[in-house]
Amino acid sequence: MDLVSHLALALALATPTFAAGPWTQDTPPALPPGLDQAPRAQGPALASDGQPAAPGRIPSDTPKGARALWSQLAGSLSVDDGTPSADAPRAFQLEFDVRSRQSSGTRNFSARFHYLDEGPGLVRGVVLDDQRAERSTQMRGLDERGKLRYWYRKVSGEGQTDGWQSLGGPDFKEDRAEIDSWAAISFDIARLTRPSSFRILSLRERELLPPEEGAPPLTLRFDGDPGGVVLPGTDIEGVRDGRKQPLAALCAGLRWLELQTPDFRDFRELGGRQPKARPYRLLFGMDPESGRPQVVLVSPGAEGPLQVPGAVLVQCTEWLLHPEGATPADQSWLPGRFFAYETVGAGPAPTDLLFSDVPRADLYFIDGDMSADLNADFFRPR
Repeated sequence: MDLVSHLALALALATPTFAAGPWTQDTPPALPPGLDQAPRAQGPALASDGQPAAPGRIPSDTPKGARALWSQLAGSLSVDDGTPSADAPRAFQLEFDVRSRQSSGTRNFSARFHYLDEGPGLVRGVVLDDQRAERSTQMRGLDERGKLRYWYRKVSGEGQTDGWQSLGGPDFKEDRAEIDSWAAISFDIARLTRPSSFRILSLRERELLPPEEGAPPLTLRFDGDPGGVVLPGTDIEGVRDGRKQPLAALCAGLRWLELQTPDFRDFRELGGRQPKARPYRLLFGMDPESGRPQVVLVSPGAEGPLQVPGAVLVQCTEWLLHPEGATPADQSWLPGRFFAYETVGAGPAPTDLLFSDVPRADLYFIDGDMSADLNADFFRPR
């Protein structure tokens, strides 16, 4: 059984705004010219060797070093026989404590998140109260005729509910768009839990270059990157070799592997539209010993600078083997605590982009099941 890799990454990319009622979403940044016109998949996606990309298939022109890192990444997330699987989880449920920072302010809440890979993807997000009981639920499912529907309900005191409210019609367009973004997040989680389920367009090892004289502090320079990645000025430390280290020092000691894949949903395409394939680069900063990622950089577009509008940095500060004490076949590696930083602009030029010093989202894993027994009825009002 393959194990959970970067559900942190997918959840943090859009930092969904669970609310006690209909909600709004911050407008995602537009991509810069060129990147916004990245190739769209019209037929089978072709890998770097010219062959159709397939889940887990490593292109034949992949360098030896990148192959070794990919094997280490996939193997580090396996508990039993270490054999990577090309099948993404079909259903899961996860529970978190969340601190979310939006333009409207900071909110702390707990949430339980359910997903079933059926039809367009069925999702159910439950906001929890202090006793971890349901406070409100937002849901996307199929009605009895197979039509995609959206619902919401709020639970008042003493467990009384106002009943399910349909989120149809123009007044709830933003509400449906938010739930659609959850579906995209879930699609990504299902693949990020098992890296070998990705269709691989290319794999390459990225060399971290020595600091450049006169460069801004906390800047990472990778080979082939015309710009540079400006790290958050955060005091949140990571752990490597049993020692706590500032983020910049941590990154300097990691091995870096770039995966390019079309199997990543674009959160800018909301409103119920079928997302179109766009190449994404996932840059994994891997612990040299365990192979588990400590830092992940996600950048839209097939080429060009890594730090562009929409790029996200995720820092995983600890990994947990869950459930504790279970047999290996029933366990998963889960990031127990993770932080997501978004790209912000410090000036008019692309070189002025940097990651925010304060994470947009802090997530703390509470419980989960990556092989949950769910069916379509669970995603209908009842």
